[in-house]
Amino acid sequence: MSPALSPRAFDRHHAQALAAALSLLALALVLYHSLAGGTLLSPNVYDSYLLQAQNWLEGRAYIEGGESRPWLELAVFEGRYYLSFPPVPSVLALLPAALGLSLGNLWQALWALAALAGVYLCFWRAGHAPRVCAFWALFATLSANFFWLACSGGVWFQAQVLNFAFTVWGLFFWLKKQHAPTFFLLALAVGCRPFTALFAVVLWLGAALGAAKERRWGRLAAFTAPPAAVALALGWYNFIRFGNPFEFGHSYLPEFVRDGGQFTLENFWQNLWNVLRPVTLTSSLELSFPTFNGFCLFVASPIFLLWAVDIVRAAAKKRLAPRDLLAPALALITLAALCLHRTMGGWQFGARYTVDHIPLALWWYLTRPRRPLGTGALWLAGAGALFNFYGAVHMLSH
Repeated sequence: MSPALSPRAFDRHHAQALAAALSLLALALVLYHSLAGGTLLSPNVYDSYLLQAQNWLEGRAYIEGGESRPWLELAVFEGRYYLSFPPVPSVLALLPAALGLSLGNLWQALWALAALAGVYLCFWRAGHAPRVCAFWALFATLSANFFWLACSGGVWFQAQVLNFAFTVWGLFFWLKKQHAPTFFLLALAVGCRPFTALFAVVLWLGAALGAAKERRWGRLAAFTAPPAAVALALGWYNFIRFGNPFEFGHSYLPEFVRDGGQFTLENFWQNLWNVLRPVTLTSSLELSFPTFNGFCLFVASPIFLLWAVDIVRAAAKKRLAPRDLLAPALALITLAALCLHRTMGGWQFGARYTVDHIPLALWWYLTRPRRPLGTGALWLAGAGALFNFYGAVHMLSH
């Protein structure tokens, strides 16, 4: 897959459409936090990244007093408590920590808006009209399981929203064929959600093979150095904490130490079923769905349903080249790897781990012939927005 379309000028029509899309997501977040009791400006008790940044500023790689925060997923290693997630979000939290701010939910909302803008600009860069760009920007965020994640500045949700934002902005620069910022941003995404490494490596290999074929070794070095620096920094940080450059800390979470590890084959089929479980209606026409370990990803994020239908249609019309199978293959491989995990995300609305796959769907559409927006696609976007707003509010009382 390679970018082929030229962007239209970013004129006032694009500016208006982007502003409209951003304002809709912002309004939805304000409405949600108003229903939650005015929590948009509130600190979040699950903001482990801010806590880590505060400890960094005091010269510690560990979390002082971690034993007094049992509600956080902190790793325990040699008697000390550590953040058990990749640390890139903590780097971003250094500024508010240094200023003594606890932005919490507002910080999360701002990153969600940045993610939406990234999606819009990707489709603008690929030459789409304003209304099409706005459709995909909203379909991937407000109308997807992403929205619930955007509502909370907790450690788990921050990692996924930032991963999404870094990935789509990386795609934006990839479409511009500016590979140094592309792979730097994708490396930062890996520092939020490690499984993004598969997508990053695939894109890097394509760029590296192209540079090698043209014998542009300086160019290859220029776009390889930034992600390599990020990888070395992440490995060094892991090593000084756990003596292993590949260990972020999850292996030392008490639940995994107690129950025999976090990835096992015996988890696969149950977890796969978890993200395919249907949403049903009771006899009184009340929605019924599980709130632990996920439910049907096609309902939680209708973009996956549209993607699956479009893949089948393209295959039936023999308009599916082998390269068009790369994005769905990466999504399936990553999903299979996630299904080996002990849980599929615990307490949640939707199938939150699968939000990490939305950029792969966007990549597929960005590199395919333009898709006309039919009534079905528009209906899915509207239904997705209603369902995910309902779900976010529903979880306030559950």
